[in-house]
Amino acid sequence: MEKYDFPTTINQQTRIFGLPVDEFLIVAPLVGAGIWLSRTGSFCTLAVILWFLIRHLKRGQGSYWLLNAAYWYLPTCVFMGFLKCTPDSWKRRWMH
Repeated sequence: MEKYDFPTTINQQTRIFGLPVDEFLIVAPLVGAGIWLSRTGSFCTLAVILWFLIRHLKRGQGSYWLLNAAYWYLPTCVFMGFLKCTPDSWKRRWMH
């Protein structure tokens, strides 16, 4: 009956199966590949290790911190498909 849905906190993020989206995008393909290739144990172990690594890297920051770090330190070709209006990270000075 409520007309509006307000998050309980301002920084409440979307979760899929209890994981934030950035962690889910790392874990889900590995688990899916493990099921598809009948190597569930090894792929799930790799997924858990990467999940712990992501959690360790994000400690104290949010999910957007990891995206910002990837933007600044990964090559430009990684983000060509979905960051069309953002300048390349190697262009660090504003043009006059």
